[in-house]
Amino acid sequence: MNTHDNKHAGGTAATSAPSASAAPRSGRRWLIAAALAVAAAAAGSSFASGGPGLPGHFGHRAHMSADPAAMAAHLDKMIEQFAADAGPYQKARLSAIARAALADLAPAHAQLREGHARAHALLMAPAIDRAALEQVRVAQMQRMDLISRRVLAAVEDAADVLTPEQRARFAEQLRSHMH
Repeated sequence: MNTHDNKHAGGTAATSAPSASAAPRSGRRWLIAAALAVAAAAAGSSFASGGPGLPGHFGHRAHMSADPAAMAAHLDKMIEQFAADAGPYQKARLSAIARAALADLAPAHAQLREGHARAHALLMAPAIDRAALEQVRVAQMQRMDLISRRVLAAVEDAADVLTPEQRARFAEQLRSHMH
């Protein structure tokens, strides 16, 4: 078992003290931004299906699937790609965190799809019902807030699994991938 695998053994973190440099802090910001982008893309069909909003996971709409098994496989692939230096324990924890978040967000995803369809129907009606559209907007924003809070909790959990050095490497990989 390597030091990365021992990080959470016995409930204690065996990490070095954060350096005074901005790299770990910057890495955490990129990790949070990436997770929020991924979650937003996964959360709403308008994001994953080409509607207005985010273009899906880093611009890859084809990866966004309603099939839970396909999404889980995609998450595992992302973990392998972006946390290649993580130990088996860390990868298993990251996968469990991501899968739990996806499961928790499934109802919100369905509600976002329904809200999107409702807004579309309202906009296609012969008369525009501004009050009803506002109600849909408010409900959609509440759902996105719920999603945002759940994703942030998952990102915080994932950041705890990685060492500061791993988070910094992840941030650099993410920058390269996004540009």
